[in-house]
Amino acid sequence: MDSTDRILIDGNAEMRHLQSLVAAAQARLAEVEAAFSVERSKVEALRAKLFATLRADYERRERLRLVVQYRKSFVEKLLRSGRDEANEVREQFKQAEADTKREYESTAAALAKKRELSTTEEEELKALWKKLVKLFHPDRVHDDPAKRETYQKLTQAINHAKDTGDLDTLREIATDPNAFIQKQGWASVELADEREIKALRRLLEMLQIKIVEVIEATDELKESPDYELYALAQRDASILDTVSEQQQQQIDAECSKLSEEARDLERQIEELTGEAALGKA
Repeated sequence: MDSTDRILIDGNAEMRHLQSLVAAAQARLAEVEAAFSVERSKVEALRAKLFATLRADYERRERLRLVVQYRKSFVEKLLRSGRDEANEVREQFKQAEADTKREYESTAAALAKKRELSTTEEEELKALWKKLVKLFHPDRVHDDPAKRETYQKLTQAINHAKDTGDLDTLREIATDPNAFIQKQGWASVELADEREIKALRRLLEMLQIKIVEVIEATDELKESPDYELYALAQRDASILDTVSEQQQQQIDAECSKLSEEARDLERQIEELTGEAALGKA
């Protein structure tokens, strides 16, 4: 056996070894990420319930904050720069008010989709995500820029679906990935099985780093006040009502102070301009 044959044999052995390590790392990453997604979905479902209960209070407080902020700005502009620049603040307030309303609508729409996954759905999510991220990892087509770009986009879609508990999208991709790709308008691809040693080493390193990051993120999540509230609510459902009432009381107290401040600014503006102040407190 000459030196060339020996290099080829050694290289193939290293590749097989790396492939086995990568497969194990991918399985471990799938496990910890799926677990993290399940725990996060529980917390987000709880946040969605609180938001739905307190949305009107949140919006009332936010609007009062805007009124106070822009009335202060109006008075300052009026005293420093005159009526013309002060009137610009009125238009800025209208835009900020419209932007805030859109943000709340967007948040409400996003949170409306949040729900706690059932045990069966959790298992399906884990299995589908594990299968798909392994199949469409961008490093599988590192030597083809066009395919790599499509794989990156597809992986992002898969991860987003996993993060949001969107089983319908994961099922759609798993059933017919090419149809999903075409629907997005991405370049069509075929699975590529060639993996060079350099790419495998890089992939293994990234997987190991990601595993640690996800474990740390899971630990951080479980130490958060939101997760603590979720755990308490699992033991006693009335806790959520108590927390909602407490938050509502805090918001009411803050709104009372903001309303008083807004009225004081309204009087200042009327005395300085003879006109009504911007916004309704």
